[in-house]
Amino acid sequence: MFVESPIELISGFLSHSQFSVFLEEAMTEVPVDADEQARRDAIAAAIKILKADRTNLIEIEARRVMLMTDKTPETMLRRLGEDLRFAASQGLNAQRDAIARSLWAYLETYPLFEAAERAMQVRVYRDHGKIYEAWSLDASIPLVAQGVNHEALSAEIADRLQHEDGCKVEAIDLPAENGESQDVLVAVTFFGAYASQKTVRPDKSTEILYFRPPDEMLLVYSQTRRRIEVCSRDMVERKLVANIFAADTLKHDVSNKPLTQKTYNLSRFKSSLKLPIPDEEAHRVRRANITEVQVALGGWSRKVSLSVTPEDDIDAIARAVFGAIIPSSGGGYVTKVRFHIEYIDGRGRKGTLQFDVFGRNKSNIQSERDPAKRELGYDLLEAWGVLERIGDLSKPQRKEKLPQLLALYDFTDEKASGQTLDELGIGAAELTGAGFLTRKGWSNVVLFDDDELGDVVRDVEGNSTGDAATLTLIEGGAGPRIPVEDITQYEIRFDYLRDALRDVLKPMGLKGRVREVANHVHQIGSAQIGLASASIYLARALSDDKLLEGADRLIRGEGNRIRGVVFVPQEIRFPYIGCNVVLSLKDHIDKETGLIDPEAVRSAYEAAIDPAARGTAVHLRKQGDDAAQITVPGQDPRIVTGAKKVKLFERLYIAHHDREPGVKLAALKEYAGFSQLPQLFGDEWGEINGRYLYSPQRAYWALCGEPISV
Repeated sequence: MFVESPIELISGFLSHSQFSVFLEEAMTEVPVDADEQARRDAIAAAIKILKADRTNLIEIEARRVMLMTDKTPETMLRRLGEDLRFAASQGLNAQRDAIARSLWAYLETYPLFEAAERAMQVRVYRDHGKIYEAWSLDASIPLVAQGVNHEALSAEIADRLQHEDGCKVEAIDLPAENGESQDVLVAVTFFGAYASQKTVRPDKSTEILYFRPPDEMLLVYSQTRRRIEVCSRDMVERKLVANIFAADTLKHDVSNKPLTQKTYNLSRFKSSLKLPIPDEEAHRVRRANITEVQVALGGWSRKVSLSVTPEDDIDAIARAVFGAIIPSSGGGYVTKVRFHIEYIDGRGRKGTLQFDVFGRNKSNIQSERDPAKRELGYDLLEAWGVLERIGDLSKPQRKEKLPQLLALYDFTDEKASGQTLDELGIGAAELTGAGFLTRKGWSNVVLFDDDELGDVVRDVEGNSTGDAATLTLIEGGAGPRIPVEDITQYEIRFDYLRDALRDVLKPMGLKGRVREVANHVHQIGSAQIGLASASIYLARALSDDKLLEGADRLIRGEGNRIRGVVFVPQEIRFPYIGCNVVLSLKDHIDKETGLIDPEAVRSAYEAAIDPAARGTAVHLRKQGDDAAQITVPGQDPRIVTGAKKVKLFERLYIAHHDREPGVKLAALKEYAGFSQLPQLFGDEWGEINGRYLYSPQRAYWALCGEPISV
């Protein structure tokens, strides 16, 4: 850039205020009235004496300028420059080449330069499918950048995403391509989390600088494609902002006509790589082939690819190649397919369309610039059963499916079989269509209830076709055929479920952002309950003793002494977690609205919160032999799991109830089956000793506190 840029522009670049802290003095010594070569030599000399850390800072900005000189970014820059908002067309045309145009835009019209950068960022995210999602509308709604109410949209986004400091919204029109309408790019900038850096001042003293780096989200709306694309690291926020934009800016009825997403299901290619031409496309499609397939051998780290020409029979070749590899590798699943389509367009001209589908939600067909070819690709994928459309449930549907969503959110494992879901009354197909479940292939081994043999483990044949699969005994021998849906493996989208359940709690007026305490515990905000401000938690899978005890330990560890509510999806095991009341979402839903009943929550909370804040009596609640909750005066209720711990507290509680002064340690060891008390509790011993149990005399132990509960 230094060599090829005009001297005036390179001088302006290096005189920029962001470099002044280490270049200002050197640049003032560059003679302004000297010839170009002398000025260039003087600038070069000033740069050469800089230390590497300083030249690196210059290089970072220079690299941004040079990236904008490639053909596609430079075209974007020039076309955006024609927008009246920037009015930079004349200035750009006056520059001698692409480098000069990019550098001029950086110096003279930085908003234009930044807009072009953002437009290219979206293309990168779109092509690579990273931190990117797209939603479709069922209507083509006209919009231009001037029609975006920046203030209203930023206020709604900040409120829904709980950004207390607000956010900034900027909208620009992207240049139209191939006769399509203009896309609208919306950039949303948030305050990032506080960061700090220690620095040395000129007087050699030190200070800490606090700053907030920006977080940015990019949204692109295409009227022609009826699509909203969002680029952001947070999956839930992407979905929220897409819906906010559709409802507030486009005035789309998302409650009754939810946005949909395109996902791809490559499982059909596990049995065949042949592509029949659909009857409805026979008038324009002459040939359809797969020219490349990639198969993962048991995991993503082990993959094998097969590429052929359009004239080859890839199905026959794949059977020969993969048939020798896959059985010895523990099974396989298709992760990538390349499609080759030969067609006739509306004018009778021959054409070729080639695109890839990678995994569940990634394809470069969306980057095809010709809208007719792009739609042809989508139509064929849908006809072949590869393309599936998923969308959120409407309000009436969400109310109807709420019991299923609650049951699903309470799962311990992240995956479940179709048969398991069916037994629990969960409609896998509908919830997959709504994005709460994702198909992840099917089980290779299943436990099958055979009328003659009883419970036997069977293999699933790899060449299942249609809607049924054949089971075979592990030791050999054919078995029955069962519905493929029964052995389909589903992955549960807990993030989407949590977002849906948070919507159920809207009548409580939640404030604050969702914060992960653990994978199965989230603080979803705070709410005013009666006269109290309470922290609201959402916990799942507490039927698992380890997760239950972990939730108890983590929530107690918050240490804020604010009496809150821990909502669980279904049944509660213990009434308290620390000083927080545990309530079942299922039991506090208003049947008319399908939303939480705030008054019912208030009544349950106020009735239970006083004992939860600090134990008023010694009490032991057991649930089976492996879990119990102990309450003693002056301490939060505490959950313990494990048969030995439960037996220990059970014996101490019996002694307390019978007014025994204590229990001999040897008797406790024999009764509960442990060897040493500190080792029994491990790291928790410091929290237990002296708070929940104590030693009234040598070799004796008792529960802390009075009085006795009955």
